[in-house]
Amino acid sequence: MDTVDIIDKNLKEQLEAKQVDIIDESHLHRGHKAAGGGGHYSIKVISSKFENLNVMDRVRLVHKALDVEMTGTPKLIHALQVKTFTPEEASST
Repeated sequence: MDTVDIIDKNLKEQLEAKQVDIIDESHLHRGHKAAGGGGHYSIKVISSKFENLNVMDRVRLVHKALDVEMTGTPKLIHALQVKTFTPEEASST
């Protein structure tokens, strides 16, 4: 299973995400030594778990769901840009 599939699976299982859009931006950071082998990703997550949470608390939930991928060995994720929406917010955009 590749990293994109792992991210998708974890967010759908742990946050009951209704939709997860993932863009692998790793190719934009080739030669970035600090990455330690981890990739750069931009994600959009739609979940009812974000109801009544501020932006930072939502991002914390995403980071918690992907903790092993961000801190483990091997490090699969080096950088993560996160956009979060409730289903209601997503339907109005």
